[in-house]
Formats: sequence, structure tokens, C-alpha cells
Amino acid sequence: MEYRFERPPLPSFARWRDLHRRFPGNSLLRMMEYEAIARVRMTGRVLDIGGGANARYREHLSAGIEYHSVNIDPKIEPTWLIRPGDPLPAEDESFDWVVSFNTLEHIFDPRPTLTETFRVLKSGGTMVIAVPWMFRIHAHPDDYNRLTPSWWREAFQQTGFTSASVLPLVWGRNSTAFSISGSGLMPRQLAAYWAHVKDTLYAKLRFPSGVYDGRRGDSICGVSMGWFMTARK
Repeated sequence: MEYRFERPPLPSFARWRDLHRRFPGNSLLRMMEYEAIARVRMTGRVLDIGGGANARYREHLSAGIEYHSVNIDPKIEPTWLIRPGDPLPAEDESFDWVVSFNTLEHIFDPRPTLTETFRVLKSGGTMVIAVPWMFRIHAHPDDYNRLTPSWWREAFQQTGFTSASVLPLVWGRNSTAFSISGSGLMPRQLAAYWAHVKDTLYAKLRFPSGVYDGRRGDSICGVSMGWFMTARK
């Protein structure tokens, strides 16, 4: 299997303004997820595992797709309401894309879901996944795992995907630390802004390449808030 670890773009003040303009009212992790989602151009039939008509990211998916979804929560208004562990209610090789955002950490063992995804994807189809890494436990109804890129690489390969990529969703060490520890004595909004400013200034000084690269970049990617991944059948 061809595997690629993508170097994430650096934080900047222009990017910070753009994220808040396009995705107001969301956490930094969510904004980086939505930024990555909006860059993916999907066509044809799309199955959303863990989504539905009321999914917060629905408007950021490509226009013109034939959208279907599965979920255990009727409030999200999925196409198909399923129980945890149920097989996907779709025929073999019936979707061009399968997406799953902030869902697989709530499944005790994601490997059967990857196998089901592989089954329903057409040859040449793509799965797109976003999951948290350094992020608080958020049960819905349970939160089971935080998995490394090495785990995902092996899981994609064992499932049978021909290629895969992992993009760290990271702004910098200070922003990740803030998302875990909170604001302390400083007002929350000010503390968040200060963390993002420190990361932006540090990145500008230490990474002239424009991405988090090298050993120092690896260290920062290791404290990513989440991963954004694609796998091609």
C-alpha cells in the first residue's frame, strides 16, 4: 500500500481570520476539520457514517453529491437508523465516497467498520475520516480510543486499501495544551487567542518551508488535536 504522512500547513494570522470567518462558533479542532473537509471535491454517491441531515459539517461537503447517511441517533436524521455493530445497509461497491467525521473513536473496534466501508466502496472509491487525537473524552454514548497514524496505516493496509494519507490537524503545542488544560486564571477567550498567537509567531520564525517539517515539526505533529485521513480502494 502507498502511504503518505502529509505535512500540515503552518498557522498564520490570515488563516486564523479565515477560519473564524468561514466556521464561526466552532472549536479550533472543528474549524481545522471543516477546512480540510471543504478542500475535498466529492462526486457521485456519498455515504456518511455517523452523519445525517442535521450533521454540523453537512454544508461543507461538495455540492451536487447524492448524500446518504447512517447513524444511531435519530436526532441527526440519517438516511438509515442503525444499531451499534450493525452492517452497513448498502450493497457491495455502491458508493463513490464514504466519509466518517468524529465517529470512529466512539466504536470499540473500528476495524469491522473499515471492512464494511471497503465492501460498499466502488473500485477506485475513497474513504475520508476525521478523528481526534489529543482531545478530551466525549462520550456519545462512549468514547473508546485515540489511535496513532501507525495504527491507521496498518489498519488501512490490512483492510485492502491501495493508498492512504494522514494529515495532522494541528495549530501548535500551545493551542493543543490550551484545548486540554483550559484557560487557568486568564479569561478563556483571551487565553485561547494568546495560545494561538504564540504558535503562529513560533511557526513563522522556525519553519521557513511553510509546513511543520523536520524533527521539530514531527514533535509538534505528535501533539496534534486530530487526524484527517483518506484511503483509496
